[in-house]
Order: sequence, then C-alpha cells, then structure tokens
Amino acid sequence: MTKEYENEIKTVLDETDFKSEEIFDFTDSPYAEELSKVFDFYKTTLTNNSSRFNLKKSYIFYLNNRSVNAKAGTTDKYNLICINAGLMIFLIQNIFEKNEIHELLHSDYNKIYNFLDNPIHILMYQVALHFTFYHELGHLVQNSESLKSFIFERPTEVQEYDLKKHKLEFDADTFSATFISAHIHQYAFKIFGEELTSYQVESVIEVFSSSILLYFLSFEAYKDEIYYEESTHPHPIIRILNVILTISNYCKNSPRLKEKGIEINHNKIYDLTIRNAIKIESQIINSTKAKNFNKMLVDNKVGILTHYKKIIDYKPDDFVSALDRWNETINK
Repeated sequence: MTKEYENEIKTVLDETDFKSEEIFDFTDSPYAEELSKVFDFYKTTLTNNSSRFNLKKSYIFYLNNRSVNAKAGTTDKYNLICINAGLMIFLIQNIFEKNEIHELLHSDYNKIYNFLDNPIHILMYQVALHFTFYHELGHLVQNSESLKSFIFERPTEVQEYDLKKHKLEFDADTFSATFISAHIHQYAFKIFGEELTSYQVESVIEVFSSSILLYFLSFEAYKDEIYYEESTHPHPIIRILNVILTISNYCKNSPRLKEKGIEINHNKIYDLTIRNAIKIESQIINSTKAKNFNKMLVDNKVGILTHYKKIIDYKPDDFVSALDRWNETINK
C-alpha cells in the first residue's frame, strides 16, 4: 500500500464514520501495482475536478467489499467516492487481463488496429474505469439530498421506484458520457491524425461503448426483463442508449469533426456495440446478458423511448444537473 493511499484512508478513518475493516488494504493483493496506479490517477483527477466544479475536499478509496459496485457520498466536511474491491477485481480479471478480447475483435476492427497505442482490452478497461469515476463524480456535482446517505451505482437492496432517482442516475451517466466523449474526440485525433475518417471515429465509439455496456451488465441486480417504473436506476438498455446518443451527439456537434466531414450513425454504433458485447460475453466472460438486447429494443421500442423522454423532460425543483454544471465550466 502506497504512502499516498495510506494518507488518504487515514483521513477518511479520522474524519468519517468508516471503520478500518471497511476499507480495502491492497498491500497483499496480486493486483497491488495496478490498484496503486488507478488510485494515483483518479486521486489527481478528483482533486483537479473538485477545483473545476467548486466541490468541497474530496477523497477516493477502495471499499473492502467483493461485490461489483461503487458509491458516492458526502459528510459535512468532505465528499467521498468509494470503489468496491470487487468492481476492480472484476474489471481486471475480465477485461484488463483478457488479451483474448484484443484477438477476438481483430477481424472486426483490423483497419484501426495499427493506429492503436494500446490493445483494445486495455482501452476498454480504461474506459470502464473512467465511466465509473466520472459517474460518481457526477453525483458529487449534483450534491443531491440522497448523497448524504450515499448513492450506490447499484443498490444493495431492493428499493422502490423513484423518478427523481432515475433522473439523478441518467444525469450522472450523461455527465460521465460527456467526459468520455471528450476523451474520444482527443484520442481520435491523437491516433488517427488530421486525416481521420468517419469509420475510424465510429469504431472508437463502438469499442468504448461496448466496454460501458459490459460494465452495466456486470451488476448482480441486472434484470433480463425490461422495466420502467422500477428500481433506483433505469434499465441498462436505456442507459446504454443514452450513453451512445450522448457520445454520438457530442461528436456530431464538434466543429473540428464537422470540418473534417465526419458523419456519425448512432444506429450503427448501437448495433455494433451490442454485437461486441455479445461476442465478449459469450466467448470471454461466459455470460449471455447482452444477447437479448436487440430483441428487447425491437419488442419494446415505444416503451423504452417513452421512458427515456420522460426522464429527460422531468425537471424537479431542487435538482442540480451535473451536465449543466459541465456546460457552465466549458462556457466560462
């Protein structure tokens, strides 16, 4: 365990109600080096964004919990982002260590492979981590009343439907997807250069979106059946549609990409995102959660789009949109 992480958890233990047994000490973990790197990166990112969004002092640490989950919360003096050890272990074992994913998708993306600065499975792992972190950061920016009792990425027990909670999660997803969009924009120009094509940009979006979908499907509370007015979170099919539309619209509206004549087809991106997730689940992760997504969308398109619009149109009086805060910082 690094000195930086020791200092972080010492402050958390001294200043909050967390107990030492609740915090993950990764000293003896086989993944200690990677966990240290991840902590260092996101601690710096959290500090920088706390300043950007005018947040109170914020801390990040790993929870000693083997379930795939994460949460954000606040106390009178501090903000906290807690990443379950189980989530990190899942991402490391099922994506980071799986070179087979790079080989599996080679035939689908062979035209971009020579441009990549990392194997595809490493990029997907990084995107899943980014999405997790920025989603939880979004909750800190919202600073809702729910934050005082902590907002889990997936609830640990069955909770009643609440449209406002769907709105909070949807907004945090959109906030996170906007950060991912900015990364995609920057990364595409970095690896492809000024002569990049629509196919190249769409391919990066597809790969990154596949990673986020696999992340959504990793939660134990996932349901195969479509639902609308249930749970604290929208169904993953609604969430991934929102992510893809957010990224696609960001790239469509980029003056720099418009100047290059880049066109983005979000329907194609959705189809290939599902295809990628199905391939990776069935051949690498040994799961089948994504296989019914296309049929689910076709069979329930009206209901899905209706609930999607209902969430977007819902404007609670005391709601602070993380996405609006993002836009405010960009426009300054």
